[in-house]
Amino acid sequence: MKYSIILMLIVLLAGSNLHGHDWLGKDKIAHFSSSIVLTCWSVGMSEDILGENKSNSRIMGSGFTLSLGLVKEGYDRYIQHKKWSWEDLVWDMAGIAGGLILINNQMIE
Repeated sequence: MKYSIILMLIVLLAGSNLHGHDWLGKDKIAHFSSSIVLTCWSVGMSEDILGENKSNSRIMGSGFTLSLGLVKEGYDRYIQHKKWSWEDLVWDMAGIAGGLILINNQMIE
């Protein structure tokens, strides 16, 4: 099952590049990694500073990081007059998921 999901993702990403979408652009690792860091940081701040429980802090941290990604895309679109990048937002959400996985597995406290 795991290998079929990985194979399907590879096929979808390869096909999307043929149609002009930039799923594997050079800035995608920045979106992914910064979302991991921001999610871990904001969840920790929510727990430590605001005193939220674990469930609420994860929701607040995820929402905070996603809102920063949306603001960044809005800035690109309306201030910089570039295109809105759904691909960047997908990588932001993948980073949020990665941050939550790290936190839930207690690799980062």
